Amino acid sequence: MKFHHFSIFASLLCLLVAVQPAFAESTRKERRGIMKGNELYKERNFVESQQTYEQVLIENPNSAVARYNLGLSQIRQVTNPADTTAKNKAVIEKAKKNFSDVAALAKTKPGLAAKANFNLGNIEFNTKNFDKAIEYYKQALRIDPSDDKARKNLRIAQLNLKKDQNKDKNKDQNKDQNKDQNKDQNKDQNKDQNKDQNKNQDQNKDKQKQQQQNIDQQAAARILQAVDNKESQTRAKVNRANSGKKAGESSRNTKRW
Repeated sequence: MKFHHFSIFASLLCLLVAVQPAFAESTRKERRGIMKGNELYKERNFVESQQTYEQVLIENPNSAVARYNLGLSQIRQVTNPADTTAKNKAVIEKAKKNFSDVAALAKTKPGLAAKANFNLGNIEFNTKNFDKAIEYYKQALRIDPSDDKARKNLRIAQLNLKKDQNKDKNKDQNKDQNKDQNKDQNKDQNKDQNKDQNKNQDQNKDKQKQQQQNIDQQAAARILQAVDNKESQTRAKVNRANSGKKAGESSRNTKRW
């Protein structure tokens, strides 16, 4: 969308007719300066026209026409609204300031004020600030309800704002969906991990139990072996004692014979 660059020369002629008495009070130097600035603007010498309007405002800081045309000269120097370099941003901000000053003159300069609001809406539209653009277009229509261009741009800005809102809504939904999916995945993963941990713990318990059983069996075997050894020793002693006793009896019997 292009900025609303209506013919400055033609608009000023209308303005002169509408407010001839007020313009008559301006100085001759101011009038000549505005005319010179208009010619430079028509020749697309926007930097020089800007400088000329700035000189006019030194002569008369309250000149709404010079300030409005200064804003136009500044904004025409921005060939790419998407360019966010410091130089471009500075030019745009200066233009917005001049248009805002004129837009505040709705009671005394309604025609220029409506157009200033329209241009402010276009600036915000071109930088994708659709909500602000909508407010400026609405203000332009409040001042001049017959402005069909403002009405058309208002509708376009509203559609673009709705589109962005739906895009953000879908983005948030996808974000929440991914969040829920990640949550479920983490939940399942933790569940599997806990299941594996519990399984490992059960396996370790079974292993420890088996080891304990093996230890108990080994201890029982040692105890039984010790008992058997003791019984064997006891039988050996008894046998030796019995053998000695029998030997003694035989000796006595032999002696009797």
